[in-house]
Amino acid sequence: MKLAYPCRIKPKNDMYRISFRDFKELCAESRSYEEALETAEEVLNNLLEIMLEEDEKPCSPSLPKADEVLIPVRAGIYGRIF
Repeated sequence: MKLAYPCRIKPKNDMYRISFRDFKELCAESRSYEEALETAEEVLNNLLEIMLEEDEKPCSPSLPKADEVLIPVRAGIYGRIF
């Protein structure tokens, strides 16, 4: 089973703003949509890794809304969450 969290990637000026509804503190910006997808995956997995190191259990992913994309959790992290 794959685990993924919904992410909103929204153009803002000359950048793409990345935000996660399930992790309000997690946001970033990238120069292109493709780069934003890569950045979203990197920041999400880094946050989950930190949470696990600090013995915090991440919340279950929300259902995605129409304007969100699903960002996958790396297999090595998924196995430690569930």
